[in-house]
Amino acid sequence: MTETLTKQLPTATPLTTEDAQRVVDQISADVEMAGQVAEQLDRDPRLLLVRLFALAPAQQTGLSRMRLDRIRSTFAPVARALREGDPVTVRIIDVPAVASAFSCSFSVKVDSDGVAVEGSITT
Repeated sequence: MTETLTKQLPTATPLTTEDAQRVVDQISADVEMAGQVAEQLDRDPRLLLVRLFALAPAQQTGLSRMRLDRIRSTFAPVARALREGDPVTVRIIDVPAVASAFSCSFSVKVDSDGVAVEGSITT
């Protein structure tokens, strides 16, 4: 990731809607950083999400179980929005932990107001 991200990225921990939105807003406000983040979303969004949101090991495990091609296609509208300067909103769903189960889900919706990302990572 270091070859594409030359700027210091903001991070959000713990992963909350407010902190995630703050991070996305900071990235969106910097055209160079937004481009670099969009490029990383095209390559491997999992690595970027782990870095941006300081995910715990169990959360990283849930994220790593998502197929790379699926997560790339899911986040393609986000990358496009960052490149084009369109608004990106984030909502993190707080899911209670389930014993010995790791799951991860994201949905991305595009409409006239921009791109909305909704995600949950169960640990």
